[in-house]
Amino acid sequence: MSAPYPVIASIVEGHGEERALQGLLHRLVPHLVPGAYAEIQRPFRVPRDRMLRRDVLESALTIVTTRMPSPTGIVVLLDADDDCAVQVAQRIRSHAEATHAHLPVVAVAAVREFEAWFLAGAAGLAGKAGLPEDLAPPPEPESIRGAKEWLSRRMPRGSTYQETAHQPSFATLFDLDAARAAAPSFDKFCRDVRFLLTGKREG
Repeated sequence: MSAPYPVIASIVEGHGEERALQGLLHRLVPHLVPGAYAEIQRPFRVPRDRMLRRDVLESALTIVTTRMPSPTGIVVLLDADDDCAVQVAQRIRSHAEATHAHLPVVAVAAVREFEAWFLAGAAGLAGKAGLPEDLAPPPEPESIRGAKEWLSRRMPRGSTYQETAHQPSFATLFDLDAARAAAPSFDKFCRDVRFLLTGKREG
């Protein structure tokens, strides 16, 4: 069964992203393409070390493509950690093209970690979850190793950033435009999502 609108499936690595990505995509669709609608399916989780294996990724892609309504595109999202984000994304995309070339699959590796995008759009988090009202993003947020710790240090004494607790809510709050400007991997993510919505590449 096919739907008369885009249907986006996703594969993620962590429990936090499993809950956060769906909300983020719901925000992004009308932000990137005003007036657009897309069905955002629940993310399918595969641990990072297994996701990088071609056979495991193939199995995960097969699972999400059998959902109804049938996805019109798939996002694969993971953290780059200490690896090159471009190379990680290329590896995922190469594996996907080898087994599921019939369906648009985009791969994005967040430089360092997903939370680097929160740092880039930190102004939208100001005053939330005990964070300072004047919270400002650090310079070059994707260069910071330990974005979770950066957030924890700015929370009230005794509080720490908890991925599964904070990631879903922060994904609905951080400043999208500021994050695109300061975090190239988030900009790539936005361009890839727009491609899944329109079938056209920016530029």
